[in-house]
Amino acid sequence: MRSKINKAPAFQFYAGDFLSDLNVQIMTMPQRGIYITLLAMEWIEGSLPSDIRTLKVLCGQHPNFEQDWSAIKHCFYEENGRIYNRRLESERSNMISYRERMSNNGKKGADARWNGKAIAEPSNKEVEIEVKSKNKKVVKVKLYNDEFEDEFWSLYPRRDNKKRAKDKYVSLRKSGVGKDVILGGLKAYIKQWKKAGTESEFIPMASTWLNQERYDDELISSSKTINNLNVKKEYHWMCIECKIEKTTTEDLSVNDKLCSCGDGILETRSSVLAQLAIKNNKKTEVKIKSNEESEDKKEFEKAFGSMLSSMGAR
Repeated sequence: MRSKINKAPAFQFYAGDFLSDLNVQIMTMPQRGIYITLLAMEWIEGSLPSDIRTLKVLCGQHPNFEQDWSAIKHCFYEENGRIYNRRLESERSNMISYRERMSNNGKKGADARWNGKAIAEPSNKEVEIEVKSKNKKVVKVKLYNDEFEDEFWSLYPRRDNKKRAKDKYVSLRKSGVGKDVILGGLKAYIKQWKKAGTESEFIPMASTWLNQERYDDELISSSKTINNLNVKKEYHWMCIECKIEKTTTEDLSVNDKLCSCGDGILETRSSVLAQLAIKNNKKTEVKIKSNEESEDKKEFEKAFGSMLSSMGAR
């Protein structure tokens, strides 16, 4: 399990990026509350338990937790019995790297102040190697800049903060991230944005998209969820004569509504059931009325017989 980040009580939360995330857009409000709660707990603890009962306790025993968890669990991945959110861990790595850089720069500054200049001047061979190395770096940076202009920036649908985006793109390429990985991830996101009809203002800035390494996101789960939301309409029919039922995906024409029994037509199932209920109620009322009349007749005959007996009539 990863250790807690005691010196970092907060992490960067980009509101626009959160709301524009396709995974978040299809969540209900209770599901968003569970998602944010678990992100905060993961940041504090370093990871989350994979046991769903423990997660439910962490979320205040939410009554529909199992159902809501099934809709958001694809936002996390499991490793060695613990679960993590990929973007949150990316932010954690960026913060740790930034701290290490600041620490190293501070040490270098202290050495320069207290130890003075280098004891020995570099040799000609060392200078030559350094120059060659710098030339190679310059060539690579130019190549990465050209890639950004011609391939990445020409595709990205949001056009602001170009300089920050270019600096981050070059930095990623220097660190070994492949061009195909970045462009492939971007094309996948563009396809999702178009499919979801996402407006440009809800698309994250290119610099943010690169900083959060969204080119590594797995969008398969989101696609499946979108497809599951497209529920086909069904029509349920029933014949009041033979009680046969039929289900179609389209409304029936007049000719198609003729029942195969030859005695009735197909009507909506709810309508037929309502008619049958009314019919049964009427039959019940008639039967009750008939029983009541029969009882009244018996009572009359009994009373009339008693009267005749009291009069001595037989």
